[in-house]
Amino acid sequence: MSRSPSNPPSDSKQSQPCENPDSPPRYSDQLALPATLANDETEWSSVSLEYYHLPQPGETPELCFDHYAIAVTLGQGFQLDWKIDGVAKGRLQRQMLFHGGMTLVPMQHAHSGAWNQPHEGFAISLKPELLTRNAAELLAVDQVELLPQKPLYDPFILQVGLALKADLESRRPGGRLYAETMATALAVHLLRNYSAHTHKSVNYLGGLSTTQLKRVIDYINDHLEQELSLEKMAAIAQLSSYHFCRSFKRSMGLTPHQYVIQQRVERAKVLLKDQKMGISEVATACGFSHQSHLNRHFKRLTGVTPNFFSKS
Repeated sequence: MSRSPSNPPSDSKQSQPCENPDSPPRYSDQLALPATLANDETEWSSVSLEYYHLPQPGETPELCFDHYAIAVTLGQGFQLDWKIDGVAKGRLQRQMLFHGGMTLVPMQHAHSGAWNQPHEGFAISLKPELLTRNAAELLAVDQVELLPQKPLYDPFILQVGLALKADLESRRPGGRLYAETMATALAVHLLRNYSAHTHKSVNYLGGLSTTQLKRVIDYINDHLEQELSLEKMAAIAQLSSYHFCRSFKRSMGLTPHQYVIQQRVERAKVLLKDQKMGISEVATACGFSHQSHLNRHFKRLTGVTPNFFSKS
């Protein structure tokens, strides 16, 4: 049985609320582990990812988070001693964990772990609101309960985590919209596969209505140079983020993130032909995080570099 949020275990170290409520929770808020790579709190609103290289054996105290946490192992395997409230009656368990192995800990579940040798991996933290927003449509419930799990292997969670890690390593070229899209897909996957509730979602067979689509496109075009939000687009269409993504793709043949990149490249074409801005200024004016981000997507979509295009 999970512990009630109003009655957490008294001997567990509790996660502290973020000072900025718009920032995502972070694994390092509870553990003094120096992250080799981590997202900027101000850019991603509902999810955080932190990459660690742990150079020696270690252990955690007993923890109890106010958010959902997933710790994923990369590279060399190791022996993990673990216990999670609600699994094996909370008793200590031992098993080997190899590349892609992970622990999924719901909020308000006491847990601890110890590892016997150096290893690396990343931790994903998810705000409860991210799952709650999608649960009403996906599960027809207004409260979420994920079931605690013994260490597992889930290729989809690994894929999403590696995609977010790659985005950080490339200095966040996808931005907030990309991170929110990945986080929404992850939240839906967790609700479908690890929830205590039966999947009862209503399928949206069609795309967006003409009015919905116009409002969203207008919003994108009016804010193309800014950090766009999937949550804001979904709110304009009056859909959950998950169903908005599916409906938008049915209407446009592209995901919201792909469409935004396409429109930014189209605007870059106009500004480059005008020749009143340098390429780095064009990148900023079109909402790209930096010039190399513009270069990569411009060449991918047009077959030529921005510099070649501006001189042709």
